[in-house]
Amino acid sequence: MLPHSQMKRWKAWEKETQTVEYMAANDPERFRYARQTTFGRRHVRSDGSNSALLWINLVQKCFLRQFFHSVAKIDSVTLRHGFISAHLSTNNSFNFQKYIQRSLEDDFKAVVGISPVMWFVVVIFLLVDVHGWNAYLWVSFLPLIIVLVIGTKLEVIVARMAMQLTNQNTVIKGSPLVQPNNNLFWFNRPQLVLTLLHFILYL
Repeated sequence: MLPHSQMKRWKAWEKETQTVEYMAANDPERFRYARQTTFGRRHVRSDGSNSALLWINLVQKCFLRQFFHSVAKIDSVTLRHGFISAHLSTNNSFNFQKYIQRSLEDDFKAVVGISPVMWFVVVIFLLVDVHGWNAYLWVSFLPLIIVLVIGTKLEVIVARMAMQLTNQNTVIKGSPLVQPNNNLFWFNRPQLVLTLLHFILYL
């Protein structure tokens, strides 16, 4: 589960979205350049979006960002706005933090569950535990590698949504509106992230 301090930050951000100051700063009638929004400046560089160098820098930045408050306030409120706009129209009173917390609890139940596939993986590891192969030594590095890859991937997904926003809209009205979709995940399957986390617990 997430650290208590992280949940407290999310709760505080959710309360802030109901304040007059937040609503004034995110006036739905206000026009802004997409790159000049806080969300755009955090994720998008100004030297082009198709170069290989940009993608290398993006992945490096996303890899490092997961170690230092990876869930930024601007990312949280932007994703909240995108979710509400897609599913709840203009219901700004929706408590996104509670929804995320319930979703995490449901996902946690799925991750700690036992599946035939995971039992099969355990059997394979037992069979390859041959003297001299040091299989468990090499396997011990897999959880760390997978966690780092997943963390980097999730950061890249947020950055790609920001890039899509700035590429499609030079000027936006109101808050930045991101559009999450399955194409941003590996093989168009968001469920694969949970499967990998499930796999880590069995290693």
